[in-house]
Amino acid sequence: MNYLSQYTLPFSGLSEGKHLFDFDVNDRFFDEFENSEVEKGDLKVQVELEKRSTYLRLTFSIRGVVQLICDRCLENFNYSLESKRELLVKFSDKPVEDEAEMIYLHPTDFQVLIAQYIYEFVILSLPIRRIHPDGEDGESLCDPVMIKKLEELRYHGKTSDEPEDPRWKELKKFSGN
Repeated sequence: MNYLSQYTLPFSGLSEGKHLFDFDVNDRFFDEFENSEVEKGDLKVQVELEKRSTYLRLTFSIRGVVQLICDRCLENFNYSLESKRELLVKFSDKPVEDEAEMIYLHPTDFQVLIAQYIYEFVILSLPIRRIHPDGEDGESLCDPVMIKKLEELRYHGKTSDEPEDPRWKELKKFSGN
């Protein structure tokens, strides 16, 4: 049995109105996605399925912790994640390309597999710059050895005792500087 098949919403036979479904997302879930940005996590996902005669509205509420790699020191850290996203499901006899927040199912379909959408919503909820949060004292929680090494290697600009390269002097004539 495919592990991700447990992330399925059966809507056939449900009455019109709102229905709640709960899912747990863990390390095994992220293992199913090749080259995943997240390898470890512990998330609770609640999906509110609003069934109407012509469409379904899925509201995903995601809350929990994922483990990320710090962009600064390359150490792992836990990131608290909370997200709410919507997905509209419409029905069509003809093949229709899915849109950003809307998918199309054939009218004979009776369930929707939501694992890929949960994964995408988690990834979209991650910050662009992933660094350790500051501690209670305001100090960075990054690896101090790595931070010291980065500071040693940091370029601090030209010092006054360095002679200017004559090639730059000639090139500056062309830029007007």
